[in-house]
Amino acid sequence: MAGTITFGGVGSGLDTESIVTGLVTASQGPLTALKQKQTDATAANTSLSAIGTLLGKLQTALEAVDETREVGSYAATSSSTAVAVSANGSALPGSYQISVGSLAAEQRTYSDPQSSETTALGISGQLGISLGGATATTISLASGDTLDDIASKINGSGLRVSASVINDGSQYRLQVRGLDTGAANTIGFSGTTLGLDNAANTRQAATDSQVTIDGFTINRPTNQVTGAIPGVTLNLTQTTATNSPVTVQVASDPNGLKNRLNAIVTAYNGVIDAVHSAAGFGTAKASVTALAGDSMLRSLTNRMSDAVGTMVGSGRYNTLGTLGLSLDATGHMSLDEDKLSAALEADPNAVANVIAGPTNGNGAVDVLRDIVKAFAQSGTGIFASRETSLTSSAKALGARIDTEQARLDDYAAQLRAQFTALDTTMSSANQSMSYLTSFFAKSG
Repeated sequence: MAGTITFGGVGSGLDTESIVTGLVTASQGPLTALKQKQTDATAANTSLSAIGTLLGKLQTALEAVDETREVGSYAATSSSTAVAVSANGSALPGSYQISVGSLAAEQRTYSDPQSSETTALGISGQLGISLGGATATTISLASGDTLDDIASKINGSGLRVSASVINDGSQYRLQVRGLDTGAANTIGFSGTTLGLDNAANTRQAATDSQVTIDGFTINRPTNQVTGAIPGVTLNLTQTTATNSPVTVQVASDPNGLKNRLNAIVTAYNGVIDAVHSAAGFGTAKASVTALAGDSMLRSLTNRMSDAVGTMVGSGRYNTLGTLGLSLDATGHMSLDEDKLSAALEADPNAVANVIAGPTNGNGAVDVLRDIVKAFAQSGTGIFASRETSLTSSAKALGARIDTEQARLDDYAAQLRAQFTALDTTMSSANQSMSYLTSFFAKSG
């Protein structure tokens, strides 16, 4: 028992505490076994969590090429930071002259000035706020409201606006700012407005962006322009001079698909290495005892391997292997870039079909992605279910460990009590023996 000081063996001459310790230690087999099981369950849970994280990385890599438009590889460049560009697989080679006439903006309107943000304004009534000409939402103002109070009421209205109080150096104003850009998001004010309905107090109007592409003018409610150039996104950052257009070029990027497939290879092999380490593979022993030869992990690697071999179509290029993605005897993946380049040159459509699938079907990457998702899905995946089970098991083992430890503590206490009784008896006997020895010695 922790904290107990004992002096056994006073009467018997025996080292009773050593005897108690020895007997208790000899009875610790069940406790030791329970602790080992708990350690194994915790280690298994930690290992599965790490493998689950690696599966998440693999899923992300697979999702980068699970659509046909992502398989095509094009890069877009811009001659100016005024127009940032990106391209996806549906882009086509080309060159464009682009001018930015205006940027999209949100409305910013200010109230008439007030001397304080925390003093009651003495104004009551209904403040109406409407977006894009829709029916106004009314906000009740009380005479005791301050600018801060009114800002809080506007922010709590659920409208796509934000209100705050600013100081211009000498006075305070309520600012109402739209959360969305574009002319369609103009803010209107009515009722008790504190001057918000004064046109002069709108310092920035809600406007669309305007961009001219090869002489054609296009308006958008945001500064991100999509759909104007197939597969290209334009991110407008500043206006340009009319006589200084920005040149945007779209060209084939032969390394784009290779890089995305190599990312899959790296993530795939990361999962395989983690599984082999945890569960063992070949002559290598499992690093996690509870996962040695684990059937769930074996199912994962088998299903992943089968997915890599999925046949799509019936032509010359119909599996990932025919494109250069293959598995070796240990289950690790590699990419033959020369083989991929040859396939892209010979039949790029077939390459896209094998990877991302035809219009009405799945490609090999889709199949592999779905398998990975089934195992790695947070909360509902196969790994999540197993981890929950292991957590429950470790908790239950903890309760059994506490019970077994209590039994051993009781056992030790009983032994000490027995030895204490023995010491008392032996001490009494020794005293009697001493008396008799002394008595007979005197009699003689």
